[in-house]
Amino acid sequence: MGSDQHVLGPGVAHVWQIPLVLEEPAVQRCRQALSSDEIQRADRFHFARDRVRFVAAHAAMREILAGYVNSAPQDLTFVTGDRGKPALASGWKGFQVEFNLSHSGDFAVLAIAKSMVLGVDIERIKPEFASEQIAERFFAPSEVDHLRSLPPAAQAEAFFSCWTRKEAYIKAVGEGLSIPLDSFAVAFGPGASPRLLHVDAQLDEISRWSMYDLQAPGGYKAALVIEGQGHHVLQKPWKAGCVSRG
Repeated sequence: MGSDQHVLGPGVAHVWQIPLVLEEPAVQRCRQALSSDEIQRADRFHFARDRVRFVAAHAAMREILAGYVNSAPQDLTFVTGDRGKPALASGWKGFQVEFNLSHSGDFAVLAIAKSMVLGVDIERIKPEFASEQIAERFFAPSEVDHLRSLPPAAQAEAFFSCWTRKEAYIKAVGEGLSIPLDSFAVAFGPGASPRLLHVDAQLDEISRWSMYDLQAPGGYKAALVIEGQGHHVLQKPWKAGCVSRG
């Protein structure tokens, strides 16, 4: 059943930080909350650590969402929208709960709001990935120029700040890979407040969305994009259910 921490007011977004490191007994408990399709997806991972991370993320998502819609975690069903974005099935539409899940390495984040479209992304900072060649392939030209202007010691963190903000926007819009990453630009880097700078041929997009940095574990970056303006974003640690508290 839901509690006060599962109450969504107007303009409020909850972002849950979920640790994905589980001991084997917790893995088995978590699997019981998953659908047969989710279990099959988990079992397709070659490495055990990837199976555990998937199980932890999706079981936690079910347990957290269940608190908002007064349901048992294992009873929740999901649908995929026209643009490939997951949503709760019609039986829970009356709650108007929007959500988005992202996971990387040993952590996941789950963003939830009422009647507001959103997208969230978390990434583990990998300096070897944050190369100029990758930036040239995926970033807008203005973003590449800005990245080059930063001191080398600051570039890896700035790269993933840019990357998570862009991914969160794409996930909010729900277009997935159909939106080229170089077709829009975001503000990033030391002292830069997160925001959309431009979207090709869509001037109204900048005023439609708000962008927020999220507190993330050391070595990670995370960002949230949500429809509208003037939100109150509350970050919550996930410490219950089948997920290990470390």
